[in-house]
Amino acid sequence: MPVLALVAGYVAVIFVGLIGLLIVYYMMRGRIDLQYVVSEEDGSASLSRFQFLIFTFVVAMCVLVLTLEGGEFPQLNEDILALLGISGGSYLVSKGIQFSASDNRPGAKDQPAAKEHKS
Repeated sequence: MPVLALVAGYVAVIFVGLIGLLIVYYMMRGRIDLQYVVSEEDGSASLSRFQFLIFTFVVAMCVLVLTLEGGEFPQLNEDILALLGISGGSYLVSKGIQFSASDNRPGAKDQPAAKEHKS
């Protein structure tokens, strides 16, 4: 049984690695646009998006390493999940603040939102 688990682990790692390489290839070819991953629609940087992205990757990599080392899915500490929840919550709060700020502009409800056209 341990040999089967080891082979399954290697197959899973190779599969995830190939998907990662495919995503990087598509990013390099311009088929996946990452322009707004950590920035807002107006192009300004978003600390809450960046924080959520980094925390998610850190927790995911820690879980992957612990799973591969232990051979089973680890018991996650409540503190780790709380930190991940706080990070996601800060992103949601920032989006809520931006949304409410855009609704409180003078005349924002009277005028339709203008769309930018790129030439």
